Order: sequence, then structure tokens, then C-alpha cells
Amino acid sequence: MLPIIMHFKIRQAGGRGFGLYFPVILVWILASAVLIALLPFLLLAALLTCYRGPGFALLVVYPLFFSTLSNLGGLRIDVKSAQNELLIDFP
Repeated sequence: MLPIIMHFKIRQAGGRGFGLYFPVILVWILASAVLIALLPFLLLAALLTCYRGPGFALLVVYPLFFSTLSNLGGLRIDVKSAQNELLIDFP
């Protein structure tokens, strides 16, 4: 399932920092609209290059993209340095 919210948190050393919840569902809606608009061009390119080029590899782009998005749920990126801390979390 696609994650709907992303938690983004930045903290500097000695400070409180701030956290932000971002509704990434808006990004998925825009991305799906762009992908639907580009689908006929991708299919045409795959058809034209199927004999001597990346035609069949182009057909794998959409399933790989949606597979990557659906596996983002539960991803947690936590980076700490001497001065800063960064957290990106897809709950």
C-alpha cells in the first residue's frame, strides 16, 4: 500500500528542531496523472524500438515504479552528525 503521510524532522545540536508531517498522497496523485499522460508515448517508444533497442525494457518501467512506491511504507531514514539530526519516516 502506498504511504499517505511522511514525517520529516530536523534538529540542530543544542536546539529543539522541528518536525513536519507531509501528505505525500498529493505527490502520488500528481505522479499518477503524469504517468497516465505519458503512457501512450512510452508504449509507442516500446513498439518502435522492440527489435533493436530497449523496447521490452521500457515496458517494465511502470511496474517497477509502482513496486518501489508500494514498498516505501515502513521506511525510516535517520541520519545523525555532530551538528544535525535528520529523520524521514514513512509510517
